Amino acid sequence: MSKEKSRKIGLAALLSLTLTLMQVLGWQISMKYGTSVHGSAFLQGIGVLETWQCVLWGIVECGLFGIVIYTGFSWLERRDVPGDATFRKLPKFFWLGVGAVLFLIYLVFLAGCYPGFYNYDVGAQIPQMLYQEVPFDAHHPLLHTMVEGGIIALGYRIYPEDLSFGIFLYCAFQMLVCAACFAYSLRFLYDRTRKVWLTIFAFCFYAFCPPVVMCAMSTTKDILCYVLLLISVLKIYEIYDKAGQEVSGGRSGNVRLWLTAGVPLVLSCMFRNNVVYGVIVFGILACILVKRNRRAQIVFYVGVVFSYLVINNGLIYATDATPASVTEALSVPLQQIARLYVDEGEEAFNDQELELLYSLVDQEMLGNYDPFISDNIKYAFWCHIDVMMERKWELVRLWAQKGLEYPGVYLASFLDNTYQAWYPWTVVIEGDGYRRYYLIPDWRETDGTPLFPALYDFYKNLNDEFSYTRIPFLRLLFTTGTMFWVAFVAWVYGLWRRDRGILAAMGLSLLVSATSLCGPVSDVRYYLILFYMMPICLGFLFPQASHRDQS
Repeated sequence: MSKEKSRKIGLAALLSLTLTLMQVLGWQISMKYGTSVHGSAFLQGIGVLETWQCVLWGIVECGLFGIVIYTGFSWLERRDVPGDATFRKLPKFFWLGVGAVLFLIYLVFLAGCYPGFYNYDVGAQIPQMLYQEVPFDAHHPLLHTMVEGGIIALGYRIYPEDLSFGIFLYCAFQMLVCAACFAYSLRFLYDRTRKVWLTIFAFCFYAFCPPVVMCAMSTTKDILCYVLLLISVLKIYEIYDKAGQEVSGGRSGNVRLWLTAGVPLVLSCMFRNNVVYGVIVFGILACILVKRNRRAQIVFYVGVVFSYLVINNGLIYATDATPASVTEALSVPLQQIARLYVDEGEEAFNDQELELLYSLVDQEMLGNYDPFISDNIKYAFWCHIDVMMERKWELVRLWAQKGLEYPGVYLASFLDNTYQAWYPWTVVIEGDGYRRYYLIPDWRETDGTPLFPALYDFYKNLNDEFSYTRIPFLRLLFTTGTMFWVAFVAWVYGLWRRDRGILAAMGLSLLVSATSLCGPVSDVRYYLILFYMMPICLGFLFPQASHRDQS
């Protein structure tokens, strides 16, 4: 057997094993909590399987996955034969038209759900722009607070009866940005594959897929962050594509390519702070693994991170904003300590450790631990933030020491907190039956009147009733786990093909998504880059066009 064939068999085995682990673990966790279809009386009657049963099932499933993956990747590779047909390159104004059509479709949806979805964190951001006496707070990205709050404040001054017109203006602006970015994505997909049917599918996905549309008319910061990241990812693909541009910083065309990748990447970091951590890790790996023109890469990634730090800290200084709390970055460790306390009780800690723990958090508040979301525990520790900052290194030592003593508890805490992000056959749900697929306020009880109540009710039922779970196949288009699997498969296919472009694009997307696994909950909005990349992933799995363009 040749080394190349052995390498491909190994990759297929690695991918099949990873998917099997996610499938079996996610299945058992979902069975444990009765989420999604796993809450049915029949499956609950079976209960959670024994370890040996899971292992037996996993062996069978891993073998089937391996056969399908190796056969499928080999078939896709055989189809990637250079073509000799001549295609007419579509002009830029065509894609501008596509973006305009997307925007018009979005406006219809926005009118139907007028004024849009005033949800998540915006209630704390708007007063910072509306009232001078309200101080700025960097708990949420200041750039987003200024952009969103500024537009909503403008709408409020035009129509001061309520915030509905301001919300409408902001959602319309955001939809315009989304339409422009998705139009570029469609152009990228068509230029790479020359497949009209795939481009049409991608257009329909961006135009009608409910999670994409719902988020486009939402006031949350994630949308602008991830549509800008989408552009950066596609530009980074062009930079590293083995069949296209060589990694270079010397020629003006490539300098322009680096800039068009860097500017939206900096803005993406400004709209969600976690993105910069993914960029740092990706930049280090890229500079180590890709030797050609390493200097240009170092300048690029250092420049992105430096620009983010300067601009972000400059905004904090200029507005005299309160810095973000450190607890925002400690969702996983604080959840794990609370899980250990809830599962094992005080017996898991000695007297000195208990003294430290109770100085950082009220004892009764540890009982508010929720395996699906860390907000309760983060708030409990935040109440004693001054003490926590004074004793932070003691807390770090406590967390590390207990992790070594109880690794199973720590692992269970992390899996329970994240499985809804990487397991396709479940739903996003919090404790006590509270459902959180997508937070939609009821404007009929506050401000605004949806013009198409049936459309509004359709979206509302996605959150309240998980109505999409009744559609056996299409339900997968609503789940983060599906998009996670598609992205991971595309990345491994890049390894299979030794395709630098795919590896770079999917690597950055997955690393940014990995930072969200350290967040408080597996909300769909945290993983939107995977939704936005899904049509592109399908394009990566198909042969790359090598046809001549007719001018």
